[in-house]
Amino acid sequence: MIKRIGHIITYIRGDYELAQRWYGAQAKHHECFMYLSNLYREHIALKPKSDATTRILIGNSASPTNNHFAIFEKLEPYKQQNIEIYCPLSYGCKKTAKNVAEEGKKRFGEKFIPIFEFMPLDKYLEFLGEMDIAVFAHTRQQGMGNSITLIGLGKKVYMRNDVVQWKLFEDIGVKVFDFENFDICPADQEALVQNKEKVKEYFSEENLKRQYQTIF
Repeated sequence: MIKRIGHIITYIRGDYELAQRWYGAQAKHHECFMYLSNLYREHIALKPKSDATTRILIGNSASPTNNHFAIFEKLEPYKQQNIEIYCPLSYGCKKTAKNVAEEGKKRFGEKFIPIFEFMPLDKYLEFLGEMDIAVFAHTRQQGMGNSITLIGLGKKVYMRNDVVQWKLFEDIGVKVFDFENFDICPADQEALVQNKEKVKEYFSEENLKRQYQTIF
């Protein structure tokens, strides 16, 4: 059936290329961000950092594909440092959420903060603004709304270098950090500012409008 589909809409060309490789898709590719949640958010006001704690976001859900335990291994050497680890588990697999929360508490104690409740969008964006580092170990395209928002906020974002979103960011000139080389050192601020400008330019409402006009 996929071979008979005439058009595929995605802003990540790697997804389209996987459909060609895995399913023999012959469709025409249309670039489109699709969702407003994938756009750069101009209105988020960052609060000045008031302490020396490094706040680390890991994953975006309780889906097993977040590979939380692999992230725990990367964070283990830093558990005696002044860190807080925030882990969104408000949707996905309930069993995974339970196992991740238990293991996180076992390894990191009170420094591990699981999040089981959904937040209103404005509160969630404020929460992301308080993070210093985000770590995503997905083995597939996932968590892009979070990644775009965090990079647009000038945050240091880690992901695997073999996922299709890595190539997308590379192609638009955004510096993301390799999960395999994780550390909690602050990133070069100039690079993070450049990231913000690239995301602002590419993931813009004007660009989304042009994409919709082309499609429709």
